[in-house]
Amino acid sequence: MNTAMLLKPKAMVAYIYGDLSAEEGLKEFIDHGYTAVPVIDRDGMYIGVVSERDFLYRILETKSVETINDDNLTVADLAGCSRFESVPIDADIDTLFNRIIEQNFVPVVDSRGMFSGIVTRRDVLMRMEYKLRQAECAASR
Repeated sequence: MNTAMLLKPKAMVAYIYGDLSAEEGLKEFIDHGYTAVPVIDRDGMYIGVVSERDFLYRILETKSVETINDDNLTVADLAGCSRFESVPIDADIDTLFNRIIEQNFVPVVDSRGMFSGIVTRRDVLMRMEYKLRQAECAASR
């Protein structure tokens, strides 16, 4: 089994473009309603992940939501120090497990670094449960 089997494709995933201003990105981020969202460029290249933490730190630095973008900060700037490491689409399950322990979801990229989608912790746990049930059934025969 590899990462591609658990992939939620890009078309089904919320993401934000990195060239948006921090203020525009915050509005989109709030509209998506997640605590973290992948950031890509207009060509589809994966940049990182922006989280509510990134926006909150920026607001605390500027002391105001209105001044969040005073120095022309972009979403890519906020996601530049992303703690969310991506995996290649053909990554083995051990690599995926090592990432999913630390992150709620793992961004997946193709061989060119283009954003392909995500694998969520929930999807991994559901797959593990399925495999355990299969093993139990096989053992009880």
